[in-house]
Amino acid sequence: MTPRFLEHNTCLLKDERGVTLIELMIAVVVLAVLVLTVYIGIMYGHKQSVLNHQYRAATLLASSELERQYFYNRYNLDQSVQVLLPFVNRPVLLVDLDEDTQLMANLSVTVEDKLEVYGNQYYPYKRVYATVTWDYPTRRDPHKVVLQEDHYPR
Repeated sequence: MTPRFLEHNTCLLKDERGVTLIELMIAVVVLAVLVLTVYIGIMYGHKQSVLNHQYRAATLLASSELERQYFYNRYNLDQSVQVLLPFVNRPVLLVDLDEDTQLMANLSVTVEDKLEVYGNQYYPYKRVYATVTWDYPTRRDPHKVVLQEDHYPR
């Protein structure tokens, strides 16, 4: 290959032979690895974003159920007893996956009688658990969110 510039002119490029086929293949392989790495990162990020959205929706469902239980207990007309309403596996809508598909979950509320000891005094209370469980359609691994709240008598 002949140089584009005259010999008496100074230029930065003295040798313009180009690149060899091996250099080109190495560049293509490095570029393919970089593109593949970015693609895997984007796909993993999307998967985690979808899963985080489901967990956020499940946490909001459990939290709202605990608030409902608190409301029923707080504004009960007979304040001599605590009114908490446990139930098991109530189907609830977790998220819309697309226009035609919805992801359903099961919401359960359980109540346990507990006793707190402080010094030589005993304080009875009820611990309420709100549990949301669901299975994602493409993977069969179960997911669960559990929130708890304590209710002391007045």
